Amino acid sequence: MYHFPKLPFSWILLCSLSVLLSFTLAGQSPTHEVSGQITDQKTGLGIPFASVGVLGKPNGTVANEEGRYQLRSSQPLDSLLISAVGYQTTRVAVTGSSLSISLLPMAATLGEVVIRAGENPAFRLLREVATRRSQHDFQQQPAYTYQAYSQLTVGINKIDEHFQQRKPVQTILQALPKSERQSGNLPVFTSETLSKIYARHQPNLSKEEILKTNINSVGITDDSFIALFTGAGFNTLNFYENQVSLFRKEFMSPLSSHGRQAYTYFLADTTQLEGRSCYVVEFDPKRKHDLVFEGRLFVDTLTYALAGIEARLGPEATINYIEGMDLSITYEPTSTGVWVPTLTQVTVQAGEVVKHTFGAMVAYAMALTDFSVEEPRSIRFFDTEVELATDRQQDSEAFWQQHRERIPFSELEKNRQLVDTIRNVPLIKAATQAGEFVYKGGYVPIAKGLELGSVFSTWAYNRLEGHRLRLGLQTNARFSKTWQFLGYMAYGSHDKVWKRGGEIRFIPRRSPLTLFTLRHTYDLERLGLRLEQLADDPMLRIINRFGHFKKAYYLRENVLTAQQDLGPNFTQTVGVRQQCMDFRFPIFVPLTDQSIARLGKLWSREVFLETRYAPGRLPNRRVTSRRVRQRPTETAPVVTLRYQYGTLYQPKGLATPYEATSYQKWQLQLDHAIRWGIWGRTHYTLQAGYTPSTLPYPLLEVHQGNSTPFYNRNAFNLMNYAEFVSDRYVSLAVEHKFEGLFTNRIPVVRDWGLRNFITAKILYGQLSTANQRLLLDLERKPVIHTLQTLPYVEVGYGFSNVFRVARIEAMHRLTYRDNPRIQRFGVKVSFQLSL
Repeated sequence: MYHFPKLPFSWILLCSLSVLLSFTLAGQSPTHEVSGQITDQKTGLGIPFASVGVLGKPNGTVANEEGRYQLRSSQPLDSLLISAVGYQTTRVAVTGSSLSISLLPMAATLGEVVIRAGENPAFRLLREVATRRSQHDFQQQPAYTYQAYSQLTVGINKIDEHFQQRKPVQTILQALPKSERQSGNLPVFTSETLSKIYARHQPNLSKEEILKTNINSVGITDDSFIALFTGAGFNTLNFYENQVSLFRKEFMSPLSSHGRQAYTYFLADTTQLEGRSCYVVEFDPKRKHDLVFEGRLFVDTLTYALAGIEARLGPEATINYIEGMDLSITYEPTSTGVWVPTLTQVTVQAGEVVKHTFGAMVAYAMALTDFSVEEPRSIRFFDTEVELATDRQQDSEAFWQQHRERIPFSELEKNRQLVDTIRNVPLIKAATQAGEFVYKGGYVPIAKGLELGSVFSTWAYNRLEGHRLRLGLQTNARFSKTWQFLGYMAYGSHDKVWKRGGEIRFIPRRSPLTLFTLRHTYDLERLGLRLEQLADDPMLRIINRFGHFKKAYYLRENVLTAQQDLGPNFTQTVGVRQQCMDFRFPIFVPLTDQSIARLGKLWSREVFLETRYAPGRLPNRRVTSRRVRQRPTETAPVVTLRYQYGTLYQPKGLATPYEATSYQKWQLQLDHAIRWGIWGRTHYTLQAGYTPSTLPYPLLEVHQGNSTPFYNRNAFNLMNYAEFVSDRYVSLAVEHKFEGLFTNRIPVVRDWGLRNFITAKILYGQLSTANQRLLLDLERKPVIHTLQTLPYVEVGYGFSNVFRVARIEAMHRLTYRDNPRIQRFGVKVSFQLSL
């Protein structure tokens, strides 16, 4: 018997691959080829970069500069679809390997197409898309409505290997099925929402009716709050615009009129998308660290409408915690000729907030149906921007299963089951309670509907009070959604004075929002800074309880206010106030030209009216334990007008050195943010005030200073507390954030993720002669400064995103630099979490 020699394993592998390859090659179909030239039917000249597609197949190519093309396919070529910008699309049968086609110009239908020598053919195509935007962009229609079904999943992934070994993490992982445990994907929140959207153009208004919601989460129980973020929000992305707003940042759209500054374009072969022949335009960022995308556009060859887009963000984009994003939108035409985004899918990968722990994944999908153009509805119809149906949670699993079929490859059902499993782990329940404690500002639940806190304000120390101890209580929505109560007591070890505060809120209706508030306060304040003005910055409220407390006074105040939304843009507030200021520093009032009396207390009563105009505001209004929170508008200006009419009065049985008199105050404020695309964003605040009355200076405009090392955007940060006073003034505060425009071009700085900004604040003010007389002390010298012809000016520059949480600003005071005990230069720090 003949014995075959043993062959090395490498020879066996090579021979096996050779055999497989030969079978593969033998099994391939013959190549079909057709070539020729595409010409203008009238001139006979070649049409450069004409699109050649195979009817009903994804194959295609683009002709060269002379109109010549060559198309190969493994499948038989029956008919070709020929299209070019400015020509009628033509369908021709393939009769041989050589085929030349003449196209008829669309002179009667299309406008002039400018062809520049040596121009990128993608530029011409993009111009045609922009020219026809009004025909195809559904958001340009006078009014329309549609139904949207959306899904949202938030999960933990990319769990660090060492982090997985921790006992608490192992406890969670052991509760999961083995397959999910190995994948390392832990969903913590899922939602699906069915909404009805109404919109109109000029003015741009929209309204979303959330018909049904199905939310499953680990630790998030406020359904009405979460529902506001789980509707059709991503469907507002419009790549026809110059800028696309994502993560509260402005990305330049690849269809922007300035796109050539940021993108490199390439016209690729034609392809089929949802059965339609489309041009493919690939776009790549010139600088990946800018706020730009990379991906490709699909443009319908017949209508030049945007038929689809695939875009992504890489880890190079200067967005905190975001490692990448993939976005896909498919558009389909309607009977009206506009194209609507029938399917939107977005996946965001977030990195580790704390190193060596885990990342997170957010997946969003939305299917749009029942689009129709309608007559514009009245502006009053859009007064409420988001409506939640009362029966939004009352539907069967079969109802949701029917809608889930609209989203291809959806894993929502599996993720919902995993959320149920994770939520019931005891460790997760404890972590959820800790998260709620931080989210609620340090309040601890002690009974149903009752919370104790805030823990963060329990202790402070200042020169006047000594050790300040504070204890507060408040109710929450479990107690009542109509009534809210909160109160606190505080005591100082040095002044030995009990302070107190209480507030009652009554909310008879939330749509439109109507709110009544009754408040009583007796606490220590300082001139030039009311802690009430820091309600949106709890850290500054805590910090300003420390320090020397110069020019302090005890404030006894009773306030009653009524607030109501008067439409989508207007909010009206009316209120009455009674207050007594008990000064801890000397204030003098001239009785005659020769005599001056000391003022110990100041009593006043006033009525105030405030009108707020905020067009385009975002639909997130919540009544929290402290105040009504409202998200600011993105670009529209916000105007606030405030009027006060008050009287000084003398309590019975008490002698006061001033005469009872009435007074008036007017205040106007304008806030506005301007987007500049890749050039950054500018925010400015313009304020003006006028008090025509003669008053003791604590009731005039004592301009807000800041003596702490922490930045306060509402104050003049190098101005001392109670340094300047005015009865008429105008101020302007400007901040421009470059969003990495310069820092992204410096390698080391870019790696640190720093973003630079500049600021400037200027204040003009005057004080009437009558009010100047009330500033004098016993020696006839002013106790507080006034602004003369020279304005107060301070400028700053610095970096934000330091260690992803800090902002550091160097500041210079340019005027009034000779005032005593002032800072000419300072460095201010603040902390914020932002993308």
